[in-house]
Amino acid sequence: MTEWNRIERGEGRPLVLLHGGGASARCWLPVLDRLSTGRRVIALDFPGFGQTPAPGPEVRVSMDWIVDGLAEELRRLGIDGPVDLVGNSMGGLIGLEATKRGMASAFVGLAPVALWHKQMPLSLRAQFQVGLAAATVTRTSARSVIGRTRSVGLWFPVGHPDRMTAAEAVAFVQDFDRSGPTLRRALKIAKKLRFEGGQSITVPVTIAFGTLDRMLPPSTSQVRDQLPAHTKWVTLPDCGHMPMWDNPELVANTILDGVSATRSAGEQTA
Repeated sequence: MTEWNRIERGEGRPLVLLHGGGASARCWLPVLDRLSTGRRVIALDFPGFGQTPAPGPEVRVSMDWIVDGLAEELRRLGIDGPVDLVGNSMGGLIGLEATKRGMASAFVGLAPVALWHKQMPLSLRAQFQVGLAAATVTRTSARSVIGRTRSVGLWFPVGHPDRMTAAEAVAFVQDFDRSGPTLRRALKIAKKLRFEGGQSITVPVTIAFGTLDRMLPPSTSQVRDQLPAHTKWVTLPDCGHMPMWDNPELVANTILDGVSATRSAGEQTA
């Protein structure tokens, strides 16, 4: 598998960040400086997202394939044992699967997908399809309109799109458009995929959802039954599905608290 593109900051104990579907390592930029004080922070681009080349048509893309690839990439980076993992959305699901395999020393999921009742809600599939169609504007000279209309165009993934700069909004949509072929392959797998079997996870697990998450509402996509009893559930006030722009300080603190070595994996939380 091709080496994955990454953004890396700081030194110390590694902290690995996994982005969501259609995004890239750049989605972590609002929190990188806060996280990298005393930590080696590595934000990765999955294959077919950001700057990492897409898998060829001969590759059978699956959850096992991507988790195997993550394990290989971590070894390439000199990380041979369990590591602190953080994932948003799709990256949250991949991080949970990696944690179930024993790859994590602690895991923080920011709005992870696949905590739904049976399968991906139709409304979420529709949001992705509309977003992929609209993102093609980045291929034209009209892409500058994204910055001016971000409060409407990015209303679903970000709680407060107006807190993004115009350049961040354009980069966000460019990443989404660039990922199109791989994202469509991933959606075919994800639409019937549900995270299961995580009850036996023993390392610290934190799951955080924003109160403005318009993609994964509590009624359909925040089911707790497959996670360990010691999971810490956190509410991020006034934050959306990708909360890094909404409140960088709160998100960074939530991550650092979740991966803190002082928390006991056996701690019972509600």
